[in-house]
Amino acid sequence: MIGRKLDLKPGMKLLEIGFGFGSLAHFLATKYDVQITAVTLSKAQMEWAQKHYGHPNIDFRYADYRDAEGLYDRVYSVGMFEHVGRKSFATYFDKVYDCLKDDGIFLLHTLGWAKRGEWNHNAFVGKYIFPGGELPTLYLLTEEFSDKWHLEDFHSLGKCYVQTLRSWLNNLKTWEGMDEFDTKFKRMWEYYLSCCAAAFEKRRTKVWQMVWTKQLSTRLDDCHHIRLVDGKPPQ
Repeated sequence: MIGRKLDLKPGMKLLEIGFGFGSLAHFLATKYDVQITAVTLSKAQMEWAQKHYGHPNIDFRYADYRDAEGLYDRVYSVGMFEHVGRKSFATYFDKVYDCLKDDGIFLLHTLGWAKRGEWNHNAFVGKYIFPGGELPTLYLLTEEFSDKWHLEDFHSLGKCYVQTLRSWLNNLKTWEGMDEFDTKFKRMWEYYLSCCAAAFEKRRTKVWQMVWTKQLSTRLDDCHHIRLVDGKPPQ
């Protein structure tokens, strides 16, 4: 889905902001023959990615996205924006803008929150799972920094993600091969996944995929490719 929305072509240069353990970069580099620069602030993920997902088309870097340089055909980020925080949204979007070619495409994949207001950093998830994290709400993505962006596509996933979370929870039930984790840790993560499933069920939490181009883009048309089915418009 991400590869299709980005409309990837062989030889394109991509920037991935926060590459996780490297699997997505490896998939895109292998399937689409693109060149990827991928950055992270996690040394553990950096080591894992280099060991398990090394690829001649991928340059995994231990670096802050704010220090990224160069121009790219595509910029994408999956599961990192939740760690940026509202005070730095403008910095994030401005950096992506500077790194994206004028005819480029930017895809943001992030969890989202249904209710506006201040974020509670003392809640369970913020205290025990993702300290410092914050889920964006839609109104925060319409501040002044968004004026130079054109939103091409907005995809919101809600109830269907409940199945994903319950599958993860079911996979964890035996904790096979993870004897190094104590009972407290296991209960904490089982509780976390259960809470998330409930939040998605009630549509308080979402998964958003947003596709942007520059407001002053040199592209000749909209991103119609996103809605094509087998290369054709949907019936």
